[in-house]
Amino acid sequence: MTQAGDPLTEIYQLALHAAPSGIMVVGDRGDIQYVNQTLADMFGYRMEELLGKPVEILLPEQYVGAHRRHVENYARRPEPRPMGSGRDLEGVGKDGRRFPVEIGLRPAQTDSGGVVVATVIDITKRKAIEDRLHQHEEQLEELVTERTRELRAAQREKERVLEHLIQAEKMTAVGTLVSGIGHEINNPLYVVLAAAEALTDETDIGQCRTYGHEILKQAKNIAETVKNLSRYAQPGTRHDLQRVDINASVAGAAHLAQRALRGDQIEIKITTGPAPAILAKPEEIQQALFNLIRNAIQAIAGKGRIEIHTAQEGDWVTVRIQDSGAGIPQAHLKRVFDPFFTTKGPDEGEGLGLYIVRQIVTRYRGTIDVDNATGGGARFVIRFPTADLKNAAGEEHS
Repeated sequence: MTQAGDPLTEIYQLALHAAPSGIMVVGDRGDIQYVNQTLADMFGYRMEELLGKPVEILLPEQYVGAHRRHVENYARRPEPRPMGSGRDLEGVGKDGRRFPVEIGLRPAQTDSGGVVVATVIDITKRKAIEDRLHQHEEQLEELVTERTRELRAAQREKERVLEHLIQAEKMTAVGTLVSGIGHEINNPLYVVLAAAEALTDETDIGQCRTYGHEILKQAKNIAETVKNLSRYAQPGTRHDLQRVDINASVAGAAHLAQRALRGDQIEIKITTGPAPAILAKPEEIQQALFNLIRNAIQAIAGKGRIEIHTAQEGDWVTVRIQDSGAGIPQAHLKRVFDPFFTTKGPDEGEGLGLYIVRQIVTRYRGTIDVDNATGGGARFVIRFPTADLKNAAGEEHS
């Protein structure tokens, strides 16, 4: 053992007093038997003022009773551990100042009995940093929440504007369709009227049946034409997503475009392959296809041909539309989907048709590409994820 005046003892004392943590030794009766200079400075005492005093002198008054019970419990099961696990601990200085502390306990045995060595750290600065970090986290969470709210509101507004834009462009096209539809209705209507007039004077029952069948046939043609136009013109709702048969949509759009736009000199060849359904608003899919077919018809001067091919390619449903026109100038290929970009005359549209097509396609997580086919003519390729993949439109617009 070292004796007073021993150089090693002096080194130990210097090391203890220079330690960054406060250190004290408490006897089994709760009396302070030793403190280092760091602990005395921390609480604002001289070291001799603390020796022999109860350890509760360093605690806020309201914690004294609870502390004594903890001391009794610790005495029954002494073990190295942090004090006050899960609780915020406070010390009180000589001047009454209270500050947060962190305390570690370690039991020890001396010749005169058991003691507890306690290390005490003033964590005021750390707590202040933690509080500031917590405030910053709360502010950041508020900013994120507010920004998220703004983005959702902006997305809803974007969807609302897009709905109006789609419908506005659709109704602009209806003006062009009406004259063509009138032609498509008037021709079978004249046949119906002629057959009806002949029927009134006909006495042969067999001939009456023939007239009746002709009237029925032409009436169905009229009904189908009106149905296609009505389906095209009607506004969509936000909650009417359905499993859409792409082959039926292509057929309906092609029929409407060819009949209503007087495409009699243009052959439309449709080759359909087995294709699973996609999840979308049916009227929007037909509008996108109609716009593409209308563009193809307008790109052909005089006689020509449009080829439409549908197929399943992996997890995608693909529609290819190719015309026999002059194609798209290379400089324009990257701009054809831009809003208000058009190479047509001022009375032939405002350049929103292809822009609307892309908006509709991307709304349902599809893609659209355009290039010039070998031998001339523009080729548009649309791809939609199959309905079994639950494409995002079902999530975003449901």
